[in-house]
Amino acid sequence: MNLLTQAYSLPLDFFNPPLLGRVGFEKKIIDESPLIVNDDVISFNTQGSSQWDSFRHFAYQKDQKFYNGTTQSEIHAEPNTSVNGLQSWTQRGLAGRGVLIDYYSYACRNSLDVRPFSPHAISLDDLLNVAKEQGIEFRQGDVLFLRTGYVQAYKALDKVGREKVANLREWCGLAQSRETTEWLWERQFAAVASDSPGFEVRPPIDQTWHLHPILLAGWGTPLGELFELDALADLCAKHGRWSFFFTSAPLNYTGAVASPPNVTAIM
Repeated sequence: MNLLTQAYSLPLDFFNPPLLGRVGFEKKIIDESPLIVNDDVISFNTQGSSQWDSFRHFAYQKDQKFYNGTTQSEIHAEPNTSVNGLQSWTQRGLAGRGVLIDYYSYACRNSLDVRPFSPHAISLDDLLNVAKEQGIEFRQGDVLFLRTGYVQAYKALDKVGREKVANLREWCGLAQSRETTEWLWERQFAAVASDSPGFEVRPPIDQTWHLHPILLAGWGTPLGELFELDALADLCAKHGRWSFFFTSAPLNYTGAVASPPNVTAIM
């Protein structure tokens, strides 16, 4: 049996200038003369490219509480606190059955207006229609991947376009609603991720059901952003199969707020 693999983490220096005013990727190559040897040192915001958000990233804003009631004072009590970090994930890694909802291709086929750099809300009905067309059967513990077309649209931008997008704080994503939240809970996804900067549409169309605090601070559900899903979508379409085994190995250090996912899909 031939195994097909596809990595879907973007390069750390892919977004230039960096999105949302974050610190950009920096690299220094060190010449270790007189030895003919090189080292390199890199510095980057862990949310500057493809990423998993940890449970210390986004709190319930009114209650000021993260997952399991953790507070900012607990996280910042000393430089190396570990509460709500990623190390429980990195000890075992993340692995399981992934399912890809390719909304972008569905929208293009059905002449729907796709606007990745605007608050274009993908409704639950939209998502379920794509799943039905792709023949996806959701299972408890799946990881849900949603392709909005954000990364593909970004790839097509010139320098001026990328500079403009870097300052935008709105994008296409899953629409917030009670119905959407209840559906996500009933599916019991192990994690969710998309190719947009936030998984859900921004600004939220319904602040009451803002998914970041619900998923991260409420349920303890890993949330992935800016994943490279274009090549994965091509592979799935080629083989008529939209589920796959995936593995992810986040960075291993104490108290991570986020991490590049280092993800591979295997079919």
